[in-house]
Amino acid sequence: MKLRTIVFAIAALTIVACGQTAEEKVKAFEEAHAAMMQEFQTMMDSLSTDQEKAQAYYEDFVEKYIDFNLEAAKKNVDNQVAVMALGNLMGLIDDAQVDEIISKMSPEMLQDEKVAYMKAGLDARKATAEGMPFVDFTVEHVYGYDRSVDPQPLKKEVKFSDYVGKGKYVLVDFWASWCAPCRAEMPTVKAAFDKYSKKGFGIVGISLDNDENAWKKSIKDMNMTWTHMSDLKGVDCKVALLYGIQSIPYTLLIDQEGTILARNIRGEAIEKKLEELLK
Repeated sequence: MKLRTIVFAIAALTIVACGQTAEEKVKAFEEAHAAMMQEFQTMMDSLSTDQEKAQAYYEDFVEKYIDFNLEAAKKNVDNQVAVMALGNLMGLIDDAQVDEIISKMSPEMLQDEKVAYMKAGLDARKATAEGMPFVDFTVEHVYGYDRSVDPQPLKKEVKFSDYVGKGKYVLVDFWASWCAPCRAEMPTVKAAFDKYSKKGFGIVGISLDNDENAWKKSIKDMNMTWTHMSDLKGVDCKVALLYGIQSIPYTLLIDQEGTILARNIRGEAIEKKLEELLK
């Protein structure tokens, strides 16, 4: 299905990127992006009664949306268009693609708050990449039924190393009570726990909540019977920053000795990987 608006938007942005001020480039990008999103919404509305066509259109749109933003970012590494485009691409492209663009930015652009945040995430993910040992941390808030350190409630600070690198495969699940996609995926996570918890598998939930009551209520409501940690600092969660987690849900799979086996393993891939490891 042709997306004429997207093709036009890319062409318009390419023209504007030549010989215009930074402000004009930003304005052109915003207008092109708005036109693209308007067409997307219009088309999705028109296909609301045909799920198969809507899904096909959506998948086609995502590919073109990635191309649109990537081209904009690569051609505008000296201005805010690149920052905006990279923001749109969060979770849609891999770290190598983000790194390629940021590496070409000027020292002035690297001082931008959003760019600095993205670069910090890249650096953290490199330090905690697959094959690297886990990085330890402490928290004051721990909640759960399966505790390896007893009596847990009496400890003011609890180490992550109390739960990982202890002879079990551990899925570290970054989530929050307010995160709808996290809640939607929780039955899959719970199914994996129920199936493999007696075969050498555990879960540590790390919440990006700041409301302790909402956090604990969600754990009870969804019957998440594994250990949970949080610093209750919301999106400023120090553990998320330590591991370069900039969107949730997000997972890490750590082996029995504490080596990171996989990052962002999701859905059916969790059980498939555990079946391979614990067969």
